[in-house]
Amino acid sequence: MEEYLQYWLIFKRRWLPVSIVFFTVVALSIVKTLLETPIYQATAQLVLKKNATSSLTGVGSQLGQLENSVSGKPMGTEVAVLRSLPIAERTINALSLNLNPLVFLKELQVKNIEQTDILEISYADTNPRMAASIVNTLMKIYIENDIDINRAQTRSARSFIAQQLPLSKAALQAAEKKLQDFKQQYKVLDLKSEATSSVTILTDLEKQVAETISELASQTAKMKSIKQLFGVNSQEAVVAGFASESPSTSLVLGQLKETQQKIEMARLRLTDNHPTVINLKEQETVLKQELKRHIEQSFIGEAGRLNKSKDSESIVQLKPQGLQQGLLTNYASAEAERLSLQVRLKALAEMIQSYRQRADTIPQLELQQRQLEREISATESSYQTLLARYQELQVAENLQVSNARVITPALIPTVPIKSRQYINLLQGFIGGILLGVATAFILEKMDKTIKTPESARELLGYNLLGYIPPFTNNSPIPEVVVKNKPDSPVSEAFRILQTNLRFFNSKQHIKVIVVSSAVPQEGKSTIAANLAFSISQIGRKVLLVDADFRRPSQDKIWNIMNHAGLTNVIKSQLDLDNAMTKVTSNLQVITAGEQTNNPSALINSTQMAVFIAQVAQKYDFVIIDSPPFTVAADATILGKLANGILLVVRPGVVDADSASLAKELLEKAGQNVLGIAVNGVVDKQKYYGDYHYGNYAKSKV
Repeated sequence: MEEYLQYWLIFKRRWLPVSIVFFTVVALSIVKTLLETPIYQATAQLVLKKNATSSLTGVGSQLGQLENSVSGKPMGTEVAVLRSLPIAERTINALSLNLNPLVFLKELQVKNIEQTDILEISYADTNPRMAASIVNTLMKIYIENDIDINRAQTRSARSFIAQQLPLSKAALQAAEKKLQDFKQQYKVLDLKSEATSSVTILTDLEKQVAETISELASQTAKMKSIKQLFGVNSQEAVVAGFASESPSTSLVLGQLKETQQKIEMARLRLTDNHPTVINLKEQETVLKQELKRHIEQSFIGEAGRLNKSKDSESIVQLKPQGLQQGLLTNYASAEAERLSLQVRLKALAEMIQSYRQRADTIPQLELQQRQLEREISATESSYQTLLARYQELQVAENLQVSNARVITPALIPTVPIKSRQYINLLQGFIGGILLGVATAFILEKMDKTIKTPESARELLGYNLLGYIPPFTNNSPIPEVVVKNKPDSPVSEAFRILQTNLRFFNSKQHIKVIVVSSAVPQEGKSTIAANLAFSISQIGRKVLLVDADFRRPSQDKIWNIMNHAGLTNVIKSQLDLDNAMTKVTSNLQVITAGEQTNNPSALINSTQMAVFIAQVAQKYDFVIIDSPPFTVAADATILGKLANGILLVVRPGVVDADSASLAKELLEKAGQNVLGIAVNGVVDKQKYYGDYHYGNYAKSKV
């Protein structure tokens, strides 16, 4: 808050130059507004939304919709595109304008209407027809640019898909070939149906095996019973049965039996060596060989081996032993059936084993087939998607797809805009304020005077005895406020000053006080007069001495004659009592007296020391008004004769260099500085007004 107060006081102190600068700038803006050419503004509107054609046809639906930007503000992105340099340059070239693109963009305004997808485009120009033409051309170029971008994106996507289609097709064909090779390798048609049919077939085969085993057992039992009955094996029974049934074999066999009977009858009559017997035996031998040949020609395999192991005689003897033809046939049939059943049983076992092996491999084959089918499905889906997308992009490439549509074209404006006038005035107002503020701070920076009591206190390092508010009257001569306005804040401030003067220096015996300042115009004479009157009001006898021989002022303040005074007393031209002027019962004043050519000599004389010693004995307090330190050395000389110096400081009048010089002079002279009184303090604020006075000769005192 204190900082803002300081700023306010800066402006208050510099109000005149600030006001001049402010009103000058505002006046210039008004003149500019009145003199400049009328400006017209053309306005149009664009709506940004998904393209209706794409939505209805389903082709290029992703191209005609407004995408979100990275920041999530697509409308802001489109505003930036409309205000981009390429669009501006194309518009300028299309209309053959002699404009810089940056100047063009300065006059172009694009804004989004809140809560809508509508952009409002405005352009200001001195030519109303040109302003409308620029806005319409800009929108046309923007839409064309949007279409070109969509087409370029479509073309790029189509080219990419065109490259991917052969690869996707080759991948699909490779997957299909893998499935085909798999089915051919493992003879797969329908594994699910095959698994079901395999179970049925295995069940049927096992049933057939059971039936075959049962029938084989029956035939085996039948053969055993015949063999036990006739004592022949199966091969012999088969051969005998065949011999009985074959006509040629039966004929040979009959002839053989007849010959054998003849031999037996001949042996009854004849000996074995008889020609008839021998001839019959030879005929028997021939018939046996013929029978054997018939049998060997009719049988192979086991039967053939049987014929080699058995002679024809044993085979011929089967029938005469009582073996009936039907039994032999049944025996042979049972043997053949048994052999057939054994072969069938073996074949069924092999089939069952084969089906079981196949059934065991079906789950693994199904897994492999599903993997291959999934691969084909995925590849085919990818291929079909790419193909459909490629066909869609071929059509979309020829569509006029844009996400912008003109809803309100720019019309030729007939009335100039007033906002530009307001802008000029606003710019003048703001510029005036800124320049005024800058002027105030520049002047403040250039002003080297002390601005605040705190800065004076820090710079000088002396006790701060009091603040004296500023006071003015209608007369150019300062007044004794304590006398004229005893109840005013100024009077109270002097009472506080004289109280603090005694309080802060209570350990010293103070009677003679020199009042001075660093530079003129700080009000040290006014302070001395009011301080003297304030001390006299508390019943002390006070003498006020005007020792400023160069520019005396106490005679003007008290309105008394100055034809005789301190100079006359020091020169022994006038008695001390006659030089005094009684103001009140407790206050007397000695004016400076006649002017002298060498004031410093008088101040530094023995008579001045004697004078101060005399008045110090006679009065309770002696207040000496002396020249400023930077004007003359009088205050330094008087300070040595007095008990101390009261330094008056006025912020805004004394500069830091002068104050530092005064302090240096005081320190080098070994002066006793009682404290400082800050003059011109505004209502107890920490920053004080400034006053610009002339030189010391023309200043108020």
